[in-house]
Amino acid sequence: MTKILISALVFLMGFAAQAQDPFQRFEDMQDVASIVVNQKMFKMLSQFNLDTDDPEMKSYIELVNSLDDIKFYSTKDANTAKLMRTEFDKYLGMAKLEELMRVKDDGKNVQFYVKPGKSDEYAREFLMFIDGINGSEDTVIAKITGNIDLREIGKIASSINFSGSEELKNVKIK
Repeated sequence: MTKILISALVFLMGFAAQAQDPFQRFEDMQDVASIVVNQKMFKMLSQFNLDTDDPEMKSYIELVNSLDDIKFYSTKDANTAKLMRTEFDKYLGMAKLEELMRVKDDGKNVQFYVKPGKSDEYAREFLMFIDGINGSEDTVIAKITGNIDLREIGKIASSINFSGSEELKNVKIK
């Protein structure tokens, strides 16, 4: 009976480890720049006394309130870039995301994936990978979770000054 209990516990611990963010390991790497913003920070931002009569500001506050977290990881190091690619591909296989679009331009490949939300314009998760093909560009993973209005994703790009965030402006939905 004890062996069965221990086996079950080990099995469940494996699931708990999988539930953690697979990209979190990059935060502690010396050659990776990262930004992680969680829901608590978004709630704090929405509490600021902003001009809520401005329709654009209202839209921005609604966007911020709908997000759970934003995570960006970036590197120029070739070995770390390969590791990021491996982790991205592994996550893509298990997360069951749908491809939104791909862009190959100016020395980089950019891929966008989503986990569908309540309608075609919304996603529960948005994932972007930029493959700095020749090493002159950064390799970037961006993961955004929440109730994401894909029509507004470009606004996130304008509020984050981080390598690769400008690619969010290229997201187009049907």
